[in-house]
Amino acid sequence: MESVTSHRKRPNGYRHHHSSHDFPNYDRHKSSHKRRRHKSRSRSLSGSLSGQERKQPVVYMNPAFQQVYGSTSMLATQSEVEMRSTLVNQLSACEQRISSLESELRAAQLARGRAEQAVFEVNAEKLRIESHNSEIVQVMKTLERAVEALQKQLKGITDESERRQLEFESIEKNLALSREQNNFLSERNVKLVKKCEDLATENKAILNRRDESARELSDMRSRIEALQSELRSRADDNRKLNIEMRGFEEKERSWKKEKADLEKRIEIKDAVATAERKNNDEWKKRHLAEKAELERKVKLAEPEINRALSAVTESIKKAVEDIRAFYEQKLSYLLDELEAIKKKCSIKEADYTSTASSSNQRLDLEKCGHDTEVDYRPSSAPPASLVPSNHITTSKS
Repeated sequence: MESVTSHRKRPNGYRHHHSSHDFPNYDRHKSSHKRRRHKSRSRSLSGSLSGQERKQPVVYMNPAFQQVYGSTSMLATQSEVEMRSTLVNQLSACEQRISSLESELRAAQLARGRAEQAVFEVNAEKLRIESHNSEIVQVMKTLERAVEALQKQLKGITDESERRQLEFESIEKNLALSREQNNFLSERNVKLVKKCEDLATENKAILNRRDESARELSDMRSRIEALQSELRSRADDNRKLNIEMRGFEEKERSWKKEKADLEKRIEIKDAVATAERKNNDEWKKRHLAEKAELERKVKLAEPEINRALSAVTESIKKAVEDIRAFYEQKLSYLLDELEAIKKKCSIKEADYTSTASSSNQRLDLEKCGHDTEVDYRPSSAPPASLVPSNHITTSKS
């Protein structure tokens, strides 16, 4: 804070001498003033002494007027000191307010830049999640098509097993009838022996066919059980994917909400900053004259002003450190949260790539299995060795 040295005459005829600095024309004015004083009167010893070693000014006045002028000068100096101290306090408070507002404005601008960067990163993360969601939907569609194909295959197998069961029952009925006919024909003459032997061979063929049908039925049951287990595993995978999709949607909603909150805060801070800027400009224009007047009046309160300025600077430094620590803590928290989100997304991406690769391997194995199938009889089921059992292994892996 600037101070001005003034040599103003008091009503009782004495002068106050105060040291001052920070003015470019001060030394020149002081030297010229000393020359004038040297011409008018002799130099005193107080001019060669420092500010601390100087004595207080001595006033010589008429004893008749001493009481009147002494009381009026004391009242004037007290009122002037009080007014000067209040003005100095107001000036220091205003300067403190200006510095705090400027620091808050800089911090708000930094926070705005960080928030915009965070919004940009969140948007990029959102786009990547949407692409992953589209890939998941495609995988789900392929899985649904595979499930529909398996259901159709299961339905065909059940129809085939029912048809074989009906054939088996009809064969058993025919076998019973043939046995009765064999017993009836055995009691007849020898001419029908050849026919009986033919019927016996036919009976053997029917029995062989029945055994083969029983074996095929057992194989079909094992295949049906394997397909049912595979269908259950696919349903579990589908439920898990639905749960993960719901979690991603909830995260997206929370990110959108945080983005809206940050934008609102930035708008509020911008409005407050513009209003404070306008107020500061008006305040500067309004208080320039008052500041000049206060600088002329500040004389005797320099120690108090220095103490107040030191206290103000310490409080400003403390406030700046507190604000810096608060925003650094907030920034570290946001960075940690973004790192955690990135790690989770990378883990999910690895899981989805592994599931996609397993599904591609399963499709390749299905193609190979269909290419290597051999022809078999239309009246019987295929052997158990040619069943594409790799569906189960790939789904479990």
